[in-house]
This record gives sequence, structure tokens and C-alpha cells, in this order.
Amino acid sequence: MTHFTSTDVDRWLSQCSEDKKQMPAFERHIYLLDDVVVKKRLEEGEKGYRGFEPEFDTLEKRDENEILAMEQVKKYTDIPVPDLLYRGEGYNVFRRIPGKTLYHPDHWEALHLNQRASIRLQVQSLIRKLWCIPTPITGQYSVRSLVPSGEIFRKRQLNDVGPFPSTATFMAANSGKPGIDEINPLSIPVFSHLDWDLSNIILAPNMDTVVGVVDWERACWFPEAGKSMHAVANHWEGWETLFDGLEFPVR
Repeated sequence: MTHFTSTDVDRWLSQCSEDKKQMPAFERHIYLLDDVVVKKRLEEGEKGYRGFEPEFDTLEKRDENEILAMEQVKKYTDIPVPDLLYRGEGYNVFRRIPGKTLYHPDHWEALHLNQRASIRLQVQSLIRKLWCIPTPITGQYSVRSLVPSGEIFRKRQLNDVGPFPSTATFMAANSGKPGIDEINPLSIPVFSHLDWDLSNIILAPNMDTVVGVVDWERACWFPEAGKSMHAVANHWEGWETLFDGLEFPVR
């Protein structure tokens, strides 16, 4: 991580005004400055957009998980992710990847069908590239995140967040939750972003090319690359087909 002075940090924080936010704050204030992005956690008891209740008990762990995940992505793949510039108390500063994000449904709907198809194919390629990232415990097919506790950061979608020694044990603990029982129990957990929301994908100005991926806080080793979680969490019309046609590794 590059060294920065307190003057640099003070300058960044002084620029974190409401007009620098691209989207409402649900669990963090995200400020897009000229060259950096400041992600600041909401404080305990503070509610997010439209009364959203943040998961305060996991926020700090998710910040750590994001940093660890991006280290692995940089080590094993060529997927462009932001550089961490500074870790502060309750906030992190990342180098900004130039480009555009689709943070509103109107932006997605305005794209030509060929553009949408191209973005889908590119993201599918990124999903496959992540599978080369090895699990932390050699010889095990564990379902877990990168932080020491190993929990999966999908509390709202799961009964039990683990970690688990196998896909089968994960499925048994979460049977009945949407999408879980459709997973192949022989599926090998692979490294997954676990939040392929379009707002986490940075596109080139022509909106044809993926130039970066952000928001890795939920990344983990997960069966079928997180297809079941995407089916539950996706709210973009036409983006529910992201995982269609992918063949996942099995034992």
C-alpha cells in the first residue's frame, strides 16, 4: 500500500460532501472523488436509505474481507480491481477506476441489446477466471469467506452462514432457503464475487467494455460460483440470465 501523508487524507475527507455521492447510503457513504473513492461505514444506530437497517455486526469484517479478496484477485487473475490507498478508522480509501457504472435501472435499459449481451459474456469470463483462486485449506472443499471466522456474508438469504467443510453440509444447513436445494451437492466451491450487481461493474465510456469490478466485501468460496445468491438478490431485468450456460466444477 502506497504511503500517504495526513495532509492527503485530510484533503480527501474534506471533499466528502453529499454531491460526491453517486448513490444513496445503505450501509456506507461512498464518495466518488476525482482520483479516489472513500467508503465510510455508517455509525452504530444510524439508518441507511429509506430506513434500511445495516448489518453493523459484520460491517467491519466485510471491509476486511473485501481487502483480502482483492489481494487474491490481484495475485491470481488479471481482473482489474481498485488499489487500496489508505485504511482509516471506519473508512477506507481506494484508487478510483475511471469509467461508468450502471447504478440506476434506466441506464441499463438504455443500452442496446447487443451491449447487454456483450457485458454478460465479459462478466461470465470474469466469473470463470476467479475459479483459479485456491481455497485457503489445501485438500478441502470448504464454503467460506476470507476472514478468519469464515462466515458467508449473506445473512439475509441464509439460515446458517457457516463456514462449512463442503457443499453438502452447506446445503443441509440452509435447506429450504430460495435456490439452495437446486445446487448440485457435488459442486466444488469456487471463488466468487457473490454480488454481481450491475452497480459493481465499471464500464468504459462507450459502455461496451468491462474495465473494473468493485465491492468485493461478500467474496467467498461458494458452490456454483454463487448462482443461487444471484438469483435471489438480482433486481435488474434481463440480468437474471448472467449464470446461464456456465458449467461449474464438480467433484
